Amino acid sequence: MTDTEKTVFISYRRSVSAFIARAVFQDLRYNGFDVFMDVESIDAGAFDTVILNQIAARAHFLVVLTPGAVERCAEPGDWLRREIEHAMVLERNIVPLMVNNFDFRDAEKYMTGKLETLSRYNALHVPHDYFEEAMSRLRTR
Repeated sequence: MTDTEKTVFISYRRSVSAFIARAVFQDLRYNGFDVFMDVESIDAGAFDTVILNQIAARAHFLVVLTPGAVERCAEPGDWLRREIEHAMVLERNIVPLMVNNFDFRDAEKYMTGKLETLSRYNALHVPHDYFEEAMSRLRTR
């Protein structure tokens, strides 16, 4: 894998997905990936500009999906929604990480517009009792 192929942006809902997002960040970083996660990687600068530029600069876009993560995505200005849509427009390699039994069917009413297509992306289930195995699969995709 080239250096460019090892660049990753992690998108998540802080209120319900921060812990798993941090675990994914640490695993990828430990295994030689250049990973951007907002609480780890933002220094000075306009928050929105930094986020959108980082999505554009990275080959892979991981979105951590847990129950409750997409409920605010029905709002047009929601940041999780903006990040996912930006990654779609830029045609990043988008990988939904489905955690804690997240089910797209339960989230349909919140996923309107471009987000309706997120369920068609090749998702990876990340069960808590097989986290290491799931991360190994993610790293070799």
